[in-house]
Amino acid sequence: MRELVVSAPASSANLGAGFDAVALALELRMTARVRVGGGAAAPAWTYSGARAPTHDGLRRCIERAIARIAPDARLSAVALDNAIPLGAGLGSSAAAGALGVAIGARLAAAAPPDELLARCVAELEGHPDNALAAWYGGVVIAALGDDGLTSARFAPPAAHAVIVVPDIALSTAQARALIPQTYARAAAVHNVQRAALLGAALASGRLDLLRAAARDQLHQPYRAAAIPGLAEILELDHEAILTVVLSGAGPSVLALCRSAAEPVGRLIASIFERHGIGCTVLTPALAATGVTVSERTERAS
Repeated sequence: MRELVVSAPASSANLGAGFDAVALALELRMTARVRVGGGAAAPAWTYSGARAPTHDGLRRCIERAIARIAPDARLSAVALDNAIPLGAGLGSSAAAGALGVAIGARLAAAAPPDELLARCVAELEGHPDNALAAWYGGVVIAALGDDGLTSARFAPPAAHAVIVVPDIALSTAQARALIPQTYARAAAVHNVQRAALLGAALASGRLDLLRAAARDQLHQPYRAAAIPGLAEILELDHEAILTVVLSGAGPSVLALCRSAAEPVGRLIASIFERHGIGCTVLTPALAATGVTVSERTERAS
């Protein structure tokens, strides 16, 4: 009987102007304890953790990813423990895909190369930013298209993070539907300039540039219509704030701070509360490590 323990971090994508290209891993983890062997006809799944799933959506993500790498794999039990807020723009589906690919890689007849595994995670997720942040940890800048997958990974910045999760529902599909199909040239140029600056700031550690580099005209202004208080939050001025952005497709907000982030979290929460929206404030560390895997083998008694 083999047992695998696999974990993957949450992630915050876009970081403002880096739409569908930039993401940062966060130390909120999804962990699967997987038992292989024992002759079970179908694996028994259990859910636990601070954000335990209430349906089988994550299970289907993980199973689809395992099958992509090791279609003949046979599991006997999976215990899924989740600390990533679901449907909140924090990369829970990317973490699930990364878990499944990592499990499949351990169960495949021959170990696939990392480049193939990373591409599988990105393709399963549909875009590369969250996917590779979950896979590699740190900060990832990535592109996925007809020319393949290209990415650069950097250590997380020397900053404190605070995540504010408002109690509103906004699915990724709904958030995507808010974005226009075409843009004015000026908006495109604005984002190209700032996305380039964002990548340079993160790669060089120039955190003083993050506020300007994160200013976005492609997605945040449109999604603000569905997230009361967001427009005000994005313009917050506080001595501790390096930048404030919508996390992924939302509705969560991420602030990167120079110092302790709790006061900034309370300030963001107070704006949501003025709009009648309750919220949860989280202060995770930035994750330097992506997917982790440990394994042990039990001998039958």
